[in-house]
Amino acid sequence: MDERTDWSDLKASEPISADDQSAYDDEARITAFRELVFRLRTEAGLTQKELAEQMGTTQSAIARMERGGTRPSLNTLAKLAAVVGQDLVVGVADGLSEDPTIARLVREGHAVVASRT
Repeated sequence: MDERTDWSDLKASEPISADDQSAYDDEARITAFRELVFRLRTEAGLTQKELAEQMGTTQSAIARMERGGTRPSLNTLAKLAAVVGQDLVVGVADGLSEDPTIARLVREGHAVVASRT
């Protein structure tokens, strides 16, 4: 019988390039964001259609956010936070002058929705 290769052994045998790590990190942030949108919406007891109406957008736009198929603007994040009764917190890190876009802030983990306490 052939010996099976463990995933951690396989990852260790082929180091990840910087580009691959960046892509992996980007996908992880997209996944975290789409899960956040879904969690905030469901905790607020809203359907996609209800959330969309309150945000002034369409149900399909909310569905795209929950699938990770779109990168929201700061305005969209602010509307989402307001509708679900949360605060939007955006921080800016040094070294963003060459690309100070909201997408980059989100991608690098500098834009978050925080619970009001």
